[in-house]
Amino acid sequence: MSATVSQLWRYPIKSMAGEQLASARVTVETGVLGDRGHAVLDVATGRIASAKHPRNWAALLGFKTRIVERQGDRHPVVSIELPDGTQVRSDAADVDVRLSSAIGREVKLVSTPPRQATYDEYNAQRGKDSGEPLAVGAPEGTFFDFASLHILTTGTLAKLRELRPESRFDLARFRPNILVDTVGVAFHENDWIGRELAIGDEVRAYVMFPCPRCVMTTLAQGDLPADPEILKTATANTLLFPLLAKKLPSVGIYATVVRGGTIKPGDAVRVEGTSALRRFGTYATAIKRAIRRR
Repeated sequence: MSATVSQLWRYPIKSMAGEQLASARVTVETGVLGDRGHAVLDVATGRIASAKHPRNWAALLGFKTRIVERQGDRHPVVSIELPDGTQVRSDAADVDVRLSSAIGREVKLVSTPPRQATYDEYNAQRGKDSGEPLAVGAPEGTFFDFASLHILTTGTLAKLRELRPESRFDLARFRPNILVDTVGVAFHENDWIGRELAIGDEVRAYVMFPCPRCVMTTLAQGDLPADPEILKTATANTLLFPLLAKKLPSVGIYATVVRGGTIKPGDAVRVEGTSALRRFGTYATAIKRAIRRR
């Protein structure tokens, strides 16, 4: 397989729009440096805001973010562009007031999740709100849903567009960290699960799970319209997601960083084997976290 890094992205605040990178530093603890380093906390419920609950938080996708200053690996300063075009920094004294006003709910911007953190989600099957455990399978103390690295291929995007050309299968709907250029191969990521990826000369990542998809992919953002057909089309690649013990429409894969380093567009991506011990250890840790947080 011939594959190279096509694009790199990070999303400094969970569920807000992110920024494309010319290069990315990747660490074992944080994935892409600065990715999901902050989140919005709903003061009323104590849950982490997520556009997976569209009625409450779909508006977050209209906020644009970029890192403007580094203060260590975990808590960089983020510039936030509000939907009205004004900007506020994450370290501004009035950031909570301005975010609350723009969102229409009392919120706080946080850089550390509360103990036993949950994120807000609407469960369509149950027809009610739910607080889902945060960072299942991801490093504790982070705002990731299931893992610290999310990878998607151009071949998969091309296949989805082929299946439904009327819809816009834009990268922004899926929010990957790494877009890998794979010529003409659809859903090739499925074959990488349980394998180790060498990305460039330094980074190594272990692919843990497929990336299950939800209503968030169908929401309007930027110039992308709301489109329920996005999720319906993704059912063409329905896979078992072990942490939820369900078969779900899947686009892309989740990975954990085995060895950090720097990556850039054009870097080669190679699929390598992995030891049974590493495979079992990584997977078992994720399962233990899933059980503990549910």
